Amino acid sequence: MTIPVETVPLQLLAEECRVQGLESLAVIEPPARLDPQGLERLLSDGVGDMEWLAERAEMRLTPTALLPSARSIVAVALAYHPHGHDGALKRARYAAGSDYHNLLRRKLARVGDAINRRMGAVWEHRAVVDSAPLNERTIARLAGLGWIGRNALLISPETGSYRFLGFLLSEAPIERRDGGLAADRCGSCTSCERRCPTAALVDRRVISERCISYLTIEHRGVIPRALAERFEGWWFGCDLCQEACPWNRFAPPAGDPKLVGGDVDAVLLAVTAESFDRVFAGRAVRRIGYERFRRNLLVALFSLGSRDAALPILTEALPLVQEQARELGWL
Repeated sequence: MTIPVETVPLQLLAEECRVQGLESLAVIEPPARLDPQGLERLLSDGVGDMEWLAERAEMRLTPTALLPSARSIVAVALAYHPHGHDGALKRARYAAGSDYHNLLRRKLARVGDAINRRMGAVWEHRAVVDSAPLNERTIARLAGLGWIGRNALLISPETGSYRFLGFLLSEAPIERRDGGLAADRCGSCTSCERRCPTAALVDRRVISERCISYLTIEHRGVIPRALAERFEGWWFGCDLCQEACPWNRFAPPAGDPKLVGGDVDAVLLAVTAESFDRVFAGRAVRRIGYERFRRNLLVALFSLGSRDAALPILTEALPLVQEQARELGWL
């Protein structure tokens, strides 16, 4: 490892982040360990099929677990498409375009490489997005990129919450910068809590097993009818708590055109087992697989009272879909 004498100037870092379309820049010294209270409460509430949260709990509380030699954590945000769509079948805004994991990870890696190149160094670095065991929202709050709101999302008074968080763990001694936006500004507003149709938001936390996003993305089994009837047409994720948040009136456009995507929503019901991988290639939806995709569409149509539209799904011999249909009383 070659270590130049000087600290990496913040201006140099900011220039490289701007090239990649990354905003809300902050740099902190890696904390030795995070306060476990929030994670412990999440686990005690129940995380359903997200057993990996408990399995990697200690790693999530140790920011340098992924790069023990890290001397800096660069925290950034990347805005995604803030506009919804008009159809009755709805999916989360973040899933409009390319899967952000690879997109944001590559941007951060390029920033790390550029720092080395411009400083004449070979510092090791690691780009981290939310598929890695890092407690992202807590780190982002410590870095001053925003506060954790009543909907458990990181909110900025400047840009709202329609944004991805990314982190660069680096051996480089980078000039520190606090984002200055960590002060809680939810006040007495409870718009997100009141808007959640499944009552998943309680006391500034998300009850995972009641959350539409969890149920449509992480949950591998049957969705209870009592929750399914409240889905309001959501088939992948849910933005209702964000739509209700007043701070999202400041949401900027997507920070990368690849996040805007095409009009996949118009052909949802025509997607087949043979075309699923092609239609959703490079998109977040692909990770749930075809069977859960059809389960989700069935539940969304049930919540809209659209049984006729669901008939092609009901005739498929997919075990999970058939079991879900029986739970809904549609078989």
